[in-house]
Amino acid sequence: MFVVLIRRITGGDAADSALIAGMVRVFGEARRARLSFLMEIHDAEEDRRFLSGAMLAENEVWVGEVGGELAGFIAFADGWVNQLYVAPGFQGRGVGSRLLDVAKGCWSRLELWAFAENGPAIAFYERRGFRIVERTEGAGIVARRADVRMVWEGES
Repeated sequence: MFVVLIRRITGGDAADSALIAGMVRVFGEARRARLSFLMEIHDAEEDRRFLSGAMLAENEVWVGEVGGELAGFIAFADGWVNQLYVAPGFQGRGVGSRLLDVAKGCWSRLELWAFAENGPAIAFYERRGFRIVERTEGAGIVARRADVRMVWEGES
């Protein structure tokens, strides 16, 4: 049986090196699988500093674990999903949906940005009630890639 444990982590967890290492692993594996161009922008040490610092300090962060292994995480604040990453081996198995449901339970409206070339992510969000409301060429972001802003306005 496939059991996903969902739990909230806090800024104090930044000192948990195993947790942060797991988040860096998931962050890297997921980007390598779908967003390889992002691998050229930041290295693993920069990812570790970002995840243990700004992300934990500025967001509500939840992780999904399967058999004691970190399978994914979500970071959200002020009605925005700022990060949602699931390790490739756990994609399509409900981890991302469960994590997204946490954010949906906290906010009646959510927004997020996704890279336009990440069709699987866009389809994932659309199946969960998000719709595209804006498209850009990515001029305002470090990656300089086209992106889409998506909105979920709660269950009607």
